Amino acid sequence: MKIEFKNISKSFGETIANSEISFSIDGGSIHAIIGENGAGKSTLIKILSGQILPDDGSIKLGNKKMLLGSTIEATNKGIGILGQDPLDFSNFTVLESFLAGNKKSSKIISKSKFEEIISTFSKKFDWEINVNSLIKDLSVGQRQQLELIRLLYLGAKIIILDEPTSGFSLDQKKKVFENLRDLSSKGYTVILVSHKIEEILEICTKVTILQKGKLLETLDLPIDPKILIDKMFGPSSNVKNDYKKIEKKSKKNITIKIDKYSDIEKITLNEGTIIGVSGLQGSGSDKFVQSFYDDLSSSKVYYENEVQIPFSEINYVASDRLEKGLFPDMTIMEHIALAYNSKGLINWSNILELTKSLINTYGIVGTPQTQAKNLSGGNQQRLMLALIKENIRLLLLEQPTRGLDISSAIFVWESLLKTKSKKNLVIFSSVDLDEIYDYSDFIICFYDNKIVASGHKNEMARAKVMEKISGK
Repeated sequence: MKIEFKNISKSFGETIANSEISFSIDGGSIHAIIGENGAGKSTLIKILSGQILPDDGSIKLGNKKMLLGSTIEATNKGIGILGQDPLDFSNFTVLESFLAGNKKSSKIISKSKFEEIISTFSKKFDWEINVNSLIKDLSVGQRQQLELIRLLYLGAKIIILDEPTSGFSLDQKKKVFENLRDLSSKGYTVILVSHKIEEILEICTKVTILQKGKLLETLDLPIDPKILIDKMFGPSSNVKNDYKKIEKKSKKNITIKIDKYSDIEKITLNEGTIIGVSGLQGSGSDKFVQSFYDDLSSSKVYYENEVQIPFSEINYVASDRLEKGLFPDMTIMEHIALAYNSKGLINWSNILELTKSLINTYGIVGTPQTQAKNLSGGNQQRLMLALIKENIRLLLLEQPTRGLDISSAIFVWESLLKTKSKKNLVIFSSVDLDEIYDYSDFIICFYDNKIVASGHKNEMARAKVMEKISGK
């Protein structure tokens, strides 16, 4: 079914997210929507899925106008969205969450039948999903997998995928693409929002480019990838990582206790080391990073004199920005007040000036009054970085550039390496091997909730790391 956007406009306070956007998507196609972070992609697809009411404009499905601002209307029209941060029941098991989300019919379906449904779809995509696992214990990637199964089971005919392949292995990604092509051939419409140019060129037939809330143009694919990058960031952009890490002069040691995850009891490294934890989604790499922020965990970091780094000097940046990292309904200014005020009474005029300064420093597209839930994924990540204070000694990052465009990803690391304490230890997880090799001094490989290899970057060949995280 053809989708036609006409003059879609939406603002959040002074921030213009979409401005008079008009274009169409052919039925039965796989159509990409791209643009740098803050270009208006997320707002547009939330309008299509009924999560946000536009200020102006209309959407037609076939020859009929949609009732906008209604998720019920969107669901009834067969529209399903798989977001970067799936909205599910964190304290439920996989099976309970699937049961709670079943609105396909009033007919009572047994638990065993739902187990069979989840198992069938999981095998089709080559995924491993334990129906008894708690949702909160799943990685973001696994939750995305579960949500895609739910959408297909509920009969979605227009499937919106927002950065869907983060954390999938190459084989899993291949399976997903095979199934998306199969769905497209049967008349399903797939809308892919992604920053991964190579994926867009591999699977999509058309691409619509947004820039600063406006439609730039819609192009037929394939096309030279450089043309797409130039159109996303401007022809003068030279989007590559030329940043050189600051040399560390410290010779003091820091000891990391890891005996729960490895036969090795501890690792001793220099102060200021950046540790990259490599593993596919569900491998345990994110849980490992998070474990250092848990008082009850055996994962600990010690100074040279065997004194444990205090909790007050640890900062944890979660991959699930809106569930674990930010308060969706709070403004940027309120987040800054919470992070930087420790004296009880808040001097709001000082906080306002600090907020404006941090918005400028971190390039956040929004105003002090913008709510976190109304920021793009990239700007949510920039806000989380702005909340990191400089006196920390241990910085924990889960998938720090998940869902970010190239320039935003580079900005994240430049900000971390330039503005934070040069004496801190950084432990980050990533499914992106390029990111691991660009920024790590020391690499830890995860598979099946265990450390399967570790060593200084110059000792860890890329081929070896790929084998280890794949379980070979």
